[in-house]
Amino acid sequence: MPKPNQKLSDPLLDVGRGTDQERQELNAWQRMPIWLRAAGGLFLLLIVVTASFELMYAGDVYAGVSADGVYLGGLSKSQALQRLQNRVATFQGDAITISNGNTDLNIPVASLDVKYDTQQAVDLAFNFGREGSLWNQAHEQLRALFGHSSDFDAYSYSDDQLVPFILGLDNQISTPSQNASLTFDNQNAQVTPGQAGNRLDLGGLTEQVNQRLSQTSATAIAAPVYQLSPDLQTAPLQAAIGQINGYVSAPITVSYSGKTNVIDQSTIISWVEASSLAPKNFMQTLNLTDLYPLPPAATLGLSQAAVASYVANLASGIDQPAQNATLAMANSTLSVTSPSQNGVAVDQADAVNQIVSSLKETGSARTVNLKLDTTTAAVNGNDLASLGITGLLSEGETYFPESPPDRLINVRAGAARFNDVLLKPGEVFSFGAILGAVGPAQGYVPELVIDGNHEDFQYGGGLCQVSTTAFRAALLAGLPINERLNHAFAISYYTWPYGVPGVDATIYYPQVDLKFTNDTGHYILIQTIMNGDDLKFDFYGTKTKVGVIRGPYFVSGSNDATKASHTVFYRDVEDLTGKVLSTNTFQTYYQPSVNYPIINTLELN
Repeated sequence: MPKPNQKLSDPLLDVGRGTDQERQELNAWQRMPIWLRAAGGLFLLLIVVTASFELMYAGDVYAGVSADGVYLGGLSKSQALQRLQNRVATFQGDAITISNGNTDLNIPVASLDVKYDTQQAVDLAFNFGREGSLWNQAHEQLRALFGHSSDFDAYSYSDDQLVPFILGLDNQISTPSQNASLTFDNQNAQVTPGQAGNRLDLGGLTEQVNQRLSQTSATAIAAPVYQLSPDLQTAPLQAAIGQINGYVSAPITVSYSGKTNVIDQSTIISWVEASSLAPKNFMQTLNLTDLYPLPPAATLGLSQAAVASYVANLASGIDQPAQNATLAMANSTLSVTSPSQNGVAVDQADAVNQIVSSLKETGSARTVNLKLDTTTAAVNGNDLASLGITGLLSEGETYFPESPPDRLINVRAGAARFNDVLLKPGEVFSFGAILGAVGPAQGYVPELVIDGNHEDFQYGGGLCQVSTTAFRAALLAGLPINERLNHAFAISYYTWPYGVPGVDATIYYPQVDLKFTNDTGHYILIQTIMNGDDLKFDFYGTKTKVGVIRGPYFVSGSNDATKASHTVFYRDVEDLTGKVLSTNTFQTYYQPSVNYPIINTLELN
């Protein structure tokens, strides 16, 4: 009998205990943490399950997998492709119905230019659970094993084709919200209740249509519609009735210079405006109180713009602009031929403030006294020397023999408009603005003018003789020319004294104008003199420069006005020592006169 603790060495006694290495491995496994042994077991189980699953569906789409809404589980790739193609072909003949109450909108699938890539969709479905890492494959296979569906799609459609359908439905469904508003009955305010509006959720509807297309499903869609509350609701406006009635409780009497004007209650009513402030947005303010904003309160008041417009209209009938003194230069002496006159102007800002304040008063006696300001003339004759009009700057002249009598009438009437005109330092001379209206009331008669692609009789025909003369005076004074256009074809009236056309300026205001700038730093006085068929524009001021004209010269063509021609002239601006300060080039292109036939030889009545 062995002694205690004695090791048995008989090989027969070691049967079933394994080798030393095996016993060491068994002991190592037993010494592992339980969680680690469990994880290892789970991993082995996962391998067994996935291997069995792959074996079960070898060559087939896994269970629970669909493409474009068609179930393909258990089908081979060729079977899946055939089933999907059949469904797509059928679906192309279906229509997606969008219902709204008793109205349905049917959108034919074919009209959306939908294209399905069935091969790509089947490939995606078949590769589910077969691509990626082992863990990813196992996860997807377990998902399929436990009945979780997976769907793939591969399609495209035309947004441009869908938009008209959705917008057409939007036009049927959407209605604007109506703000609560004020009405007046016998100067008493009343509230017309606000009304909510409807809006079609365009984005939500588009998303649902996409979902139907991705599922090849013609299941009807309930049009997603939401309501819009009016910005100005009934209750807050109703609460402000008393304030509104206070505004219109009585008329306002406006007094000025011993006269009165009454602002009646209907006018005051037109000034009342009601609005509401939008609730504050928490995402912008980050103020917790704005998470639950109170309903917007009505904001009542007077439209400052409406009151200001009323005052401006009132002032237009009261204001009198100051009149400059009329000046004349004779024998190198500047004199006043007509004295200046002060003007008057309503202080419009003060008037608006007074009217707004008076509306807050109670009682029937509400009065506003307009404040009138006196305006003085810039040229009043008190200090003529400050104007800087000391001598002749330039003289522009044109000579137009054999002009018809009616043409001479128009030239004389037009020239008179420019006699004694004063240009401030820096002022831009606009021939059309100074000329003003041209019609029988101003003494004009019908004469030929160039109008578009023809000639016809219009009031003021011949006024281009006046603008050409002013243009030449501005050139010779060395003034900057801002705007000038030559005639469409060469006209003999404008060739003197050069013998070549080109130094002319047409006028057809407001489309065509003559403009130049008084850059002399002093006033310029314009005087016009007409003797028979000779017209002069004399510019008086402080002479610091002169303009010298070189040309005009023919670049092409000749004095035959029936043919096209091109002329050029140069204007040198020189100081009083003869130094050239700048040179301007004026290109003139004329069309053949025969291109502009006279289409109306009858004088206007």
